[in-house]
Amino acid sequence: MRNVYIVSASMIKVDRYFNKSYKELVLNALTKILDEGSIEHIDYTVVSTLLSDSILHQLDLSTVLTQYLGLNPISSLRVETGESSGLAAIELGFSLIASGKADSVLVVGVEKLTEYPTNIINENYSKILDYEIETIRNISPPDYAALIMKEYMKRYKIKREELTIWPIKMHDNALRNPHAQLRFRVDMNKVLNSITIAEPIKLLDTFPIGDGSAIILLGSERVLRRSNSECMKITYITSSTSQPIYLRDDILEFTALRKAFKTLYEGSRLDLEETLLEIHDSYSIYAYLILEELGIAPRGKVPNIVDELGNVNLSGGLKARGHPFGATGIYQVAEAYSILSDKGLGELKYNGRYGLIHSMSGPDYNSRLCLIEKVM
Repeated sequence: MRNVYIVSASMIKVDRYFNKSYKELVLNALTKILDEGSIEHIDYTVVSTLLSDSILHQLDLSTVLTQYLGLNPISSLRVETGESSGLAAIELGFSLIASGKADSVLVVGVEKLTEYPTNIINENYSKILDYEIETIRNISPPDYAALIMKEYMKRYKIKREELTIWPIKMHDNALRNPHAQLRFRVDMNKVLNSITIAEPIKLLDTFPIGDGSAIILLGSERVLRRSNSECMKITYITSSTSQPIYLRDDILEFTALRKAFKTLYEGSRLDLEETLLEIHDSYSIYAYLILEELGIAPRGKVPNIVDELGNVNLSGGLKARGHPFGATGIYQVAEAYSILSDKGLGELKYNGRYGLIHSMSGPDYNSRLCLIEKVM
């Protein structure tokens, strides 16, 4: 199997772009990579988007974008695995290069969510669950987050106020990320007094709706040798699925993440204390469960150590950077790549060798992990 490298990465600020089409968002992100002179040749375009079918009324988005960007006749593919689509697209790009099918793959993530009112977006977002069993009965992702938070507080005797520490920290981190959507501070009172989404989940416990596009250029060793940019190796990438939440023995266990991390850890023996982490905190309660599954702290104890975590979601996470669904996993990898690089991301830099990126869909219905490493 061939080595695969991140040759370049680019992203635009997650925001509400009422005056731009999804094509323009992608073009803006691609222009930044073109300006660096990183692209000599592309074999494949892999596009990740979640709601283009329902919100943009556009099928076969990968072909349409490839044509619009003037990249034809190269091959194009679209990937969709719910909220983890972005990291799934990188996994596919990785496989194309590792197998020898391609030397360079342009992985594009894009989502345009501000075309419709929030209730329409939420209605379509809920389709990441099983439509015939969950969505049709008006069960939505925030409902599950609420159930999980209630059980977490009950089991570990944690007060609601204690769980505000995560959104507070993410908003602080986002102040230093130029691409973050919510670059302002919040405190406990602001979190608790924000609108209730699904009791006890508040508006400031969850991600903002916004538009975005992020791009990763992947390349083989041959591309690496020709590149003048700072490259990083994708050391490991893996994924797993789990039972739906209504069939689980314990709703506070994320078994897909546990299985994926076990596979990754056995192959890498990674020291997470020295690793930059980007995790999928679509709801603040999920951050605690994810960090517990990664072994950062015992179950029920993560809220006690959040203030000490100087290596987790420096970007502000989904909570404050934003969550443009199909583009999110690509944002996470692009941010980790940038923060680990000599140049950094705005004011953000991390003096380490490894970055571990986690993305999932729903309450761990599928989980994906990507380990990147600086080329020494």
